[in-house]
Amino acid sequence: MIKKNHAITKIIQKGFSLIELLVGLIIGLLTTLVIMQIFSAFEGQKRTTSGTVDAQTNGSIGLYSLQRDVQLAGFGLPLFDENNMPLNCTTSSFSLPAVAAPPTSLPALNVNLVPITIIDGVSATASDTITVRYGTSASAGIPMRVTADAAAANVITLDNNIGCAVGDVGFAVHGADCNAIRVRALAGTTSVTVAPAIDVVVDSVPSLSTRLSCAGTWNDVTYAISGTQLTKNNVPVVDGIVNMQAQYGVSADAKQNQITQWVNATGAWSSPTVANRNRIKAVRIAVIARNGLLEKTSLPAVSTACSSITAANPTGICAWDATSASPTVASPAPTIDLTNTANWNYYRYKVYESVIPLRNVIWTRERL
Repeated sequence: MIKKNHAITKIIQKGFSLIELLVGLIIGLLTTLVIMQIFSAFEGQKRTTSGTVDAQTNGSIGLYSLQRDVQLAGFGLPLFDENNMPLNCTTSSFSLPAVAAPPTSLPALNVNLVPITIIDGVSATASDTITVRYGTSASAGIPMRVTADAAAANVITLDNNIGCAVGDVGFAVHGADCNAIRVRALAGTTSVTVAPAIDVVVDSVPSLSTRLSCAGTWNDVTYAISGTQLTKNNVPVVDGIVNMQAQYGVSADAKQNQITQWVNATGAWSSPTVANRNRIKAVRIAVIARNGLLEKTSLPAVSTACSSITAANPTGICAWDATSASPTVASPAPTIDLTNTANWNYYRYKVYESVIPLRNVIWTRERL
């Protein structure tokens, strides 16, 4: 019997040892950790950038909305009659009672002739409130001369009633004496039926007779800050607005249009006299928009308090200059205090400001 020799083959297995696997796992975990840290840092920067873009958009929209209404302040008032200027009226606020039909049913209405009013915030951290008033008349409130005494105390005869429509708010002005009315009906082209009944003056000198103008719908628009929203008559306009400050730009007297000083609506300017009211030629508004991202409070704060521009601190960081030669009278910027919000200095802010001329007042300087 022949025996065959079988070679014994040694099988060698190759691979990673447990130690090598553990080392590889640790390296992979460290790499993942670094990647996640980089991702987290870039994601934070992205949120900050996108939040800042949102704040810029919100601030621009808020200021644009304000500017559109403020530019209309006083539109519809009969501003071009030298002898009968509503801006010279001693009474500027009227409560018009409701009127039942016929011919037209009208609700009660409060009418104020002051083109613009700023109400200063009640505290250092509160925002200002801005109220703008204007009409919608297509005739821009061109005054019409009263040519006859009122019949039945509420039918007024005019040289014409063009530009008037039923339901319009109207203003009857004789010198510094003013009345507000609503148009209830038109009779032909020369008379209107008004409510409430008013006394009118027909002078032998036509230019001195009472003037009646129709202002269309009289708008009374109030802008305020509610939480983090800019509101218009309590209806939100845009989010992300946390503060608003405003000042009157006043001239030396009513017959000049050059701004000599910017003033807060405090003291004598919280309820200005007729003479001071007619010195208001512009308003300056600062709108503060906030990035909605709260930065990490464990890191240094990202915002600091505003410091006014003074001789000791000429660079300042407030909204606008306070001591320059223009205007000619020092005009400190309003305080922007955001400390009523928790961790306020861990949010980022944008300040948008604009000077808005009251063109319907500026155009009348020769007649004030």
